[in-house]
Amino acid sequence: MIKLTLFFIFFCFTFSSFSQLFEEVSAEIGLDYVYPGNGFQMAGAGLMVIDVNNDGWEDFFQSGGVFDSKLWINNHGVFEDATEEYALDGLSGYFIQGAISLDFNNDGFQDFFIVNSGTGMAMGDKYSPVLLENIEGKSFKIIKMDQIIAPGNFSSAAVGDFNNDGFTDIYLTNYVATMGVLLDSTGVEIGYKTSCFENKLLLNKNGQAFIESAKEFGINDGGCGLSATFTDVDNDGDLDLLLLNDFGEWTGEGNKFFRNEYPKNHFSDLSDSTGFNHKMYGMGIGTYDYNLDGRLEYYITNIGENYLFNYNGSTFEDNAKNLKIDATYSYGKTKGTSWSGLFFDVEFDGDLYLFVSKGNVLTIVPKTAISDANLFFLNEGGEFKNVSNSSGVNDILSHHGAIIFDYDHDGDLDIISSVVKLPWGPFANKEQKLKVYKNNTPTKNWIGIKLIGESGINKDCFGCKVLFQQDTIQMISQVDGSSGHASQSTRILYFGLNNAKKIDKITVLWTDGTTSIFSNLKNGFIYEVKSSGEIKKLKQN
Repeated sequence: MIKLTLFFIFFCFTFSSFSQLFEEVSAEIGLDYVYPGNGFQMAGAGLMVIDVNNDGWEDFFQSGGVFDSKLWINNHGVFEDATEEYALDGLSGYFIQGAISLDFNNDGFQDFFIVNSGTGMAMGDKYSPVLLENIEGKSFKIIKMDQIIAPGNFSSAAVGDFNNDGFTDIYLTNYVATMGVLLDSTGVEIGYKTSCFENKLLLNKNGQAFIESAKEFGINDGGCGLSATFTDVDNDGDLDLLLLNDFGEWTGEGNKFFRNEYPKNHFSDLSDSTGFNHKMYGMGIGTYDYNLDGRLEYYITNIGENYLFNYNGSTFEDNAKNLKIDATYSYGKTKGTSWSGLFFDVEFDGDLYLFVSKGNVLTIVPKTAISDANLFFLNEGGEFKNVSNSSGVNDILSHHGAIIFDYDHDGDLDIISSVVKLPWGPFANKEQKLKVYKNNTPTKNWIGIKLIGESGINKDCFGCKVLFQQDTIQMISQVDGSSGHASQSTRILYFGLNNAKKIDKITVLWTDGTTSIFSNLKNGFIYEVKSSGEIKKLKQN
């Protein structure tokens, strides 16, 4: 009887320990920054993963919007505010909405670029965006871009070497210029009267300078851009551009698919002919191979219905509603507001699960839920199950930017989700700060691949892809040059092996058209792979 009782206690303890997939641990690991005062914000809160000092422990940058932004250095799973130490206090006063990391000069140290609200809606900080050059992992040099681009309302950035010259370029989405309301004949507000800034393209000239070239390449869209990503949609070896526009219903400007016509210096607008031109409230975009078919798919977030697009060679086909991950309604017929939709393998069994950061934003239309909790979907053999209520991530603050990486080196992937401060938060007694969701799921075997470009391939390897093959499964992944809303997750590509001890085969597709093939790589390691063909295990110190 005693043994039976002890067994029952052990069983209950074990079950309760793992019944919740994630545990919120921000306070325990040093992330104690709470937005001060009574101010609030409506946009921004992007996050960016960066290994500032090349110590193998990935750090991250928190875009604070109207509040201070923070650089958090990872000290073996505990974070320290290193904003002043790295000379980033010079950004005080910038209204930073997002940031993107890139080694713009290929010197082996990760630099980054901020996007900020300068003059949008007659407000903003009146500054142009800024490039932060990493000085040997010890500090950042602030390089102002005033002579290249004027202040705007920059909302996000995407990076990639779209012209295959070996240097990473930057695309900037430029948001609302002026905002008004539309009234019906009785004076009731029925919609938005919006004008928008044109987007910008910063062409990298050999790591020495940037030239604004959006109009030259045909991608100076002016539809209130809120998110974009460089990705090889048509599998022809160069990076195309997907762009999400907000307020599409009111501006008449839908989302855009710009096909790269490399080696010509031009992109073709195929938005209408391919069905990508949804006129919606485009919020965030993620690039994944959720169905393990060796092709990339795109999860698009919105106010209301989200989309999961497969490109079949001529058109985009939506599969979100069939898979029940469209997240159209928060409850009843009240629409939800989604920002970042991120797929990743929670338990490394080979299936990709889905995290959606959600959060209310003050709107005239459509009617949206104020209490709009984050969502989490389990993947069970290709069928998705909503387990948000038991996941541990279903917080009701206004979550926008989100990132995925293994911050504590315990062999699983964790979530950090950032919030904007809204007026109702203090009255609801809610602590408005970013949240760290530590993965508590027992994980299986895995490998990670970190790509390094050399000899004409950009150091970050943006545009490079890895095809993982195990038994009858194949999954393709691309290095993250932007994901979700105004954010960028780890550049390490992970693959779950389930119970296998080795992976059968990986094929690296480099941006110069060459490939590297490796077989029987042992589980539990991150492998650094250079375009020269060199491969080595990285220590998990």
